[in-house]
Amino acid sequence: MNKTMKTVIDLVQLVLGNAMSAFAMACFALPYDMVVAGVTGIGRSANHFFGFGVTPTVYVINIALFLLGFVLLGKRFAMTIAAGTFLFPFFLGVFQNIDILQHLVEDPLMAAICAGIMDGVGIGMVIRMGGSTGGIDVPPIILNRKLGWKVAPVMSALDVCIFIIQIPITSTNGIILGIFYTLIYSVVMNHILVMNQGGVQTMIFSKKLSRTINEKLLELGYGTTIFPAKGGYIQEDFDVINCVISSRNLNRVKRAVLNIDPTAFITISNVSEVNGNGFTTMFWDEEYVPNVSERREGLDIMEEKGETPE
Repeated sequence: MNKTMKTVIDLVQLVLGNAMSAFAMACFALPYDMVVAGVTGIGRSANHFFGFGVTPTVYVINIALFLLGFVLLGKRFAMTIAAGTFLFPFFLGVFQNIDILQHLVEDPLMAAICAGIMDGVGIGMVIRMGGSTGGIDVPPIILNRKLGWKVAPVMSALDVCIFIIQIPITSTNGIILGIFYTLIYSVVMNHILVMNQGGVQTMIFSKKLSRTINEKLLELGYGTTIFPAKGGYIQEDFDVINCVISSRNLNRVKRAVLNIDPTAFITISNVSEVNGNGFTTMFWDEEYVPNVSERREGLDIMEEKGETPE
């Protein structure tokens, strides 16, 4: 994948993520009078107490915080929140003005579930590609950079305050549904952030056939690392093979190992995120070469061809 295509995909993901988050807020959370976090929660309160529209309020606050971030933290930081600053309120206003999209479901509980899932997926997509939603994220980051305050506690405190100011204008059902929506959103977002980024790590212990096992795994196309080890009981030296693979390839690796050494000891553990060749980058290696002295790293091959790894 070249850089242009990757940039286009990232931009599409950024726009779609903000659109999904705004759709969740405009079509599921706000119509059912749920308490909501972030700048939208402030806009909801401003709408009730002062009659200001939610979308204009979100626009004004987002732009003010964007300018504050630009002044205090610089242009580079401002660029990371620029998309969320303008895209989210834009989509929020569009969806709020389409009557057919209001009250899409009859059951408020179903609305909270839909809002949580869509918002979690949307924000997760934005964060996955390195973007930010801007808005209420800005003050905690500024306080962290300038005063050393931790981001998470400040963010949580702000969300709690925004929830509290909405309590007088929200029914008990709206409060409970809003909390439920927030919990679902958090869980879904965390799953989106680690989706397809994890894998399985296997540690293979074989006293006499570790080299044969290693060659077989390389032949199958899996990367390996060999560690020298010593048995704790008999104190014999042997090699341990470390191999990180996707979950769907686990059984194939296990069968290959046990076909060579039925007594091999294998440990398997989940890895939440994997970065590097074969996962987040592709350094095109040559086909399997039996002779070790003739092997070359994939990155070396790409540099010889004048290619840039993605």
